[in-house]
Amino acid sequence: MVRINLKGIHRWKKRLADGSRVEYHSLRGVKGSTFWKSTDAHPVGSPGYLAAYQGAAHPVKPENTFARVIDDYLASSEFMDLAPRTKADYQLWINRIRDKFATAPLSAFEKRKIRDVALKWRDQWRGKQAAYAWTVLRRLVSWANGRGRIEAYHFKGGTDLYQSNRADVIWTEPEIVTMEEGAPAHIHKALRAAAETGLRPGDLVRLSKSHVQATPRGRRIQIRTAKKKRMASIPVTQKMAAIIDAAPTGMTILTDRDGKRWEEKRLAHAVTYWRDRLGLRKELRFYDARGSAATRLVLAGASLGEVANCMGWSIKTAAQMIEVYATLDPGMADSVLVKLEQIRDKSVE
Repeated sequence: MVRINLKGIHRWKKRLADGSRVEYHSLRGVKGSTFWKSTDAHPVGSPGYLAAYQGAAHPVKPENTFARVIDDYLASSEFMDLAPRTKADYQLWINRIRDKFATAPLSAFEKRKIRDVALKWRDQWRGKQAAYAWTVLRRLVSWANGRGRIEAYHFKGGTDLYQSNRADVIWTEPEIVTMEEGAPAHIHKALRAAAETGLRPGDLVRLSKSHVQATPRGRRIQIRTAKKKRMASIPVTQKMAAIIDAAPTGMTILTDRDGKRWEEKRLAHAVTYWRDRLGLRKELRFYDARGSAATRLVLAGASLGEVANCMGWSIKTAAQMIEVYATLDPGMADSVLVKLEQIRDKSVE
């Protein structure tokens, strides 16, 4: 028998009632994908065999199934323009949605019963996972609805499963100092930079000296954020200036112990490792350093509008959150709250 080297083919034999054996070929790991058996007229390696393999590996998706909606959404600008981290998270849940709903006709999504089916699928997860599953499924159906491919929309609500309120979880100055005294420089510099700038981890790891601009009043970091696609303009504090000036030319400002650019997840895991090793609060995450940054930006002379822009908040929320953060970090509470009142007074004048 001729052997060809196609990837992902599972071969097995089955004995029939008459004692003969028949060999079957299918796609490895894909249930119901058998595309050839030895009793077929076309042998292995023939054009007919290759056509059958290609048909199984790349089946034509009918226009009226949800599989086509999924594929078209993945090729759309709405998906392609998402931040890399969001895109990866969406892809994980889209794969799970595909497993459940790919063969469903679009007409099924016109019926109210689809909501019950979808909620039962969602409920196999709990908390944040269930909320994310529902969010991504809603996004797909809404995308199809907006293009007239699904007329009725039965997916309103259903996302109030997980409410995360981490307003009272920030890195206080003593905790950051503990990291600076106990963790390696490539770890504590990253934490300090997060606390001084308020940038998300995904933006911090790509920050370079080219993002630092001189101004009449000092220096500012100007960077287009990956998630919001907005231009952030952040005053450079004294401690952030020291980190910037110590960074090697031609590299990102933050590097790992080998002098290479950090990967976002590796950096977050490294901070968590040293947090635990130094006995700090378990609820602290690298991302929570953004809360500390809000108070530091005010101390550096940033306006409420600038803080709001850096944090992705409204001006009202920025004022409220700064009060929360300042209260939680007594070491800077008085000076921050005085500055905040001055900013508010100026906004009223």
